[in-house]
Amino acid sequence: MSYAVWLWRHTRGIRLNMAVRIVIGMVQVVLGLLMVWLCKRFIDVTIRTGSDADVWQMVGMLVATVVGGIVLRQMYYVMGVKAHTRQTNDLRLALFGMLFTTPLYAGHDRHSGDIASRLSKDIDMVGNTTTSMIPQLLVTSFRLAGAFLFMYVMDHRLAWLLLVLTPVTVGLSKLLSYWLRTMTRDIREAETRIQTLVQEGMEHNALLRTLGSEQLVGGWLSERQETLRRFVMRRAHFTTFVRFLLGLTFGLGYMVAFVWGALQLREGVITFGVMTSFLQLVGQIQQPVLTLSSIVPQFMHTMVSIDRLQELQEGAVVPTPKSVQVTPVGAGQLTMPAGPAGLRLDGVSYGYASSPSSVFNHFSYDFRPGSKTALMGTTGAGKTTLLRLLLALAEPGEGRIEVYDDHGCRPVSVATRPLFVFVPQGNTLLSGSVRHNLLLARPTATDAELRQVLHVAMADFVFDLPAGLDTELGERGLGLSEGQAQRIAIARGLLRPGSILLLDEVSSALDEQTERELFSRLFAAYPGRTMLIVTHRSTVAQLCDDTLRLGS
Repeated sequence: MSYAVWLWRHTRGIRLNMAVRIVIGMVQVVLGLLMVWLCKRFIDVTIRTGSDADVWQMVGMLVATVVGGIVLRQMYYVMGVKAHTRQTNDLRLALFGMLFTTPLYAGHDRHSGDIASRLSKDIDMVGNTTTSMIPQLLVTSFRLAGAFLFMYVMDHRLAWLLLVLTPVTVGLSKLLSYWLRTMTRDIREAETRIQTLVQEGMEHNALLRTLGSEQLVGGWLSERQETLRRFVMRRAHFTTFVRFLLGLTFGLGYMVAFVWGALQLREGVITFGVMTSFLQLVGQIQQPVLTLSSIVPQFMHTMVSIDRLQELQEGAVVPTPKSVQVTPVGAGQLTMPAGPAGLRLDGVSYGYASSPSSVFNHFSYDFRPGSKTALMGTTGAGKTTLLRLLLALAEPGEGRIEVYDDHGCRPVSVATRPLFVFVPQGNTLLSGSVRHNLLLARPTATDAELRQVLHVAMADFVFDLPAGLDTELGERGLGLSEGQAQRIAIARGLLRPGSILLLDEVSSALDEQTERELFSRLFAAYPGRTMLIVTHRSTVAQLCDDTLRLGS
């Protein structure tokens, strides 16, 4: 997709704003040229032959022109901020949503720090270009044309001389744009590496302290920052050279206009008013050319940002399962099973793209409706991988995985994900209140429903916290123990309507007595739900109906 088409697609909702600002900018240009004409007439006519009333009238017109330009500039600025905020928010929201449709575990997963960098700096760069640089480009081109025509009427030789001088540097900057684009990509990648390290450092703050690795990680950050500094200074030196050429050209252009006007004034060919207009129009011509020259690097930066954002978009395709066919009974809109649902795996094979070996080879199993099955096995045997396959977070290379009940069956896919309740291992709480974390599963849940699931999950301690459900938690549930965070996460999962529970090491931080009571409550509260429980503890397996040992 070309850059122009990509930008056009992502200006939906702000195009009218951009059009209005372009018109406002053109009106500003007209007012600027009107100021040049008024100044010339004020010096050559009004001051010499006009009455006091004519002088005050001309002064009033000059003041009105200046004030009008100021008002239009403020309108342009406010509308620009509004357009920039809307576009960056819309683009970030769209790309953020696409992240949840990108295939996982495909061997090209991006680091969260890299994604965060793209969703902040690259989106901001694109927003600046579409909402500021593009309108500015059109207005500046209009200003250049108007100033050139105005000067051409006054002295066509000087007009052509100034117009021919300035494009030399513009052409040079365009020829060097390739190197500028490469430099910008290097800077973006260096910034991403820094953000990645800082993000991981904060996430594993306590671990790094206990390992005594603060100085080591600080050294890594210093090295990455030094690399960024070199890249930034390389681009700064390059930009300084280009700006020197521009400044030299524009300085010479101004001197040419000044000397030319002075000679013409000496010979009596022009008046003082025309001389003043010459100098004003030189700025009216050279400033647009300078602006156009600075836009070239900006577009190079933006092209790099668009490339990086397109890489996120290209991965946002939900794969259609290749090896499963929808059965007639399961076709149509997904409905929640009226009773218990089971799971059937038939000849399933799967392996991660990053590993040469397979996790499953022609694996088959039937999880009966309403059964409680413990999944056991050594680390790497495929327990968590099996849950990912059931949730359609990963797609089997071969075989069939189906959800079934008394009324029929259908293959697992993104569409069947609402049938499952998944509670992953570890601390999965977000910053915010306890209520905020629970309502992620069901925003319409009542306090009575929250109290019920918290009781089943043995998380009644929530009501002993300072603000109960509205107690604020830090990042990753800071303020709670690991076991407390796990139990709140279980309660959150129970708010989901699915009839199949996938519990991945949800009791690893609990003592044996609390763990036994937790599963007793779960089994008693939801006797008809099918449960798959990943665990390493034989005490949990003894509570279940079946035990599936993977890797054996």
